[in-house]
Amino acid sequence: MANEELRRAMKTGHVPLVHALLGKKISNPNVKFQNGVSPLSFAVHIQNLELKQQMMDLLIRIKQPEEGMDFMKFTEQLKQDAGEMDIDAVYTSLLKSPVLGSMNNQEECFKEETRLVKDEVMTLIKRFSEHFGRRYPTFAFNPKLRGSMAENTKCGPPDEFDVILIMMNLSDHSQIDSINECKANMSSVFSFRRCIDIEQLMQLPPHEMIDQLHNLIENAPNYNYNLNQLYPHELIELIRYPLKRYLMEESTWQGSHLKFVSCDCSNVGVCLKLVFSGVLYKLLDISVDLVPCISLKIPAPVKVSIDWPVPLDFSKCQLYGLLRTPYEGFDLSSTDYEEVLLKSLPTVAIEAYVLGKAFGASHFEWRGPSMTRLLGKSYKMKKALLIFFQQCDNAQKVSRYEWLEGIVSVASNLEEYVKENECLRCIFHAENWTRGKSDCLNMSF
Repeated sequence: MANEELRRAMKTGHVPLVHALLGKKISNPNVKFQNGVSPLSFAVHIQNLELKQQMMDLLIRIKQPEEGMDFMKFTEQLKQDAGEMDIDAVYTSLLKSPVLGSMNNQEECFKEETRLVKDEVMTLIKRFSEHFGRRYPTFAFNPKLRGSMAENTKCGPPDEFDVILIMMNLSDHSQIDSINECKANMSSVFSFRRCIDIEQLMQLPPHEMIDQLHNLIENAPNYNYNLNQLYPHELIELIRYPLKRYLMEESTWQGSHLKFVSCDCSNVGVCLKLVFSGVLYKLLDISVDLVPCISLKIPAPVKVSIDWPVPLDFSKCQLYGLLRTPYEGFDLSSTDYEEVLLKSLPTVAIEAYVLGKAFGASHFEWRGPSMTRLLGKSYKMKKALLIFFQQCDNAQKVSRYEWLEGIVSVASNLEEYVKENECLRCIFHAENWTRGKSDCLNMSF
């Protein structure tokens, strides 16, 4: 019975449900279905990297159960390795490091270089968004930086960017019908006509330009799309091809410290690889995830149930729908709401979060055991950080050491804090909602 539930959940793309089933009903991802296919081999077959990683993690836990971390012993050994008596001095030194620290704590020269990298990457994406919007106005988007580079919680150099491409015009043509297992189901049919590439047209001789323009106007068809039939790979390819063409133009890179390396598809969008050459970072490899999404205009109030130590204002927040290959439908993203939570935390809590990332980094070297298994996933640490903050009586008086100790304690037992039918990755969980049947959309932390 459990195998059948898992098979159906994977086939329909309900990732949170798959996570729940893996954690609670499936003891081994190599167990075979009736057709001889295991959950792990099925994930590999459909090329779902997230599910594959989830099941590989489960296999690791089966073969080598995760042990708790003796944080006091870890701290003492860390002080010995650094030759310091005060652990806070070790933390300060790590936070200033250009390899493991954060932009807010690094030397001014590294801060300036990081700002330059950030400005050039975002300028590149914004210019492409303008170029793309002229050609495909229906699919025009506004880029929004999210994740560690937006939160100023990036550990080490500015080499990873996560940008959602919010397609506002697509949102205007869409209607959300329901939310089920944190997945939005949309409907609406709309038409669009492909725009004429003026730049290419202007390169033609005058007589050919007139003939070409006449043919395009007379014969250009209207394309009809149904959001229920909008396949992720089609939309991703619609962005990737013009992006690659744009990046191959010499004028794109004039006056820039960036160089183009590659542009490939991912499960949720396009992965852009760049190289930055500056004063301090001579050959910095940069990865930019471009994730197309739509703003979910829910025709009902969104009520957030959260017991939080300080007041929160979610009035400017919106939910987004993300496409994921090879599934239909939209994954619910609450990135705006998460940003509000992080901004409510004291500075020392954010510093402890960055330190946790540093300890979990694969290139963090010391004589003790690797922290990658416990602290190597930022979404797990972020959830642990927020849960610990929720439990604090007076967060302003909590030291960096205590914040780290709390993060490690919660992260070591995260399953105990996750509610029924929720996954470890989600910060917020949306209850099932149906248009016309529910007065509001309830979300909980």
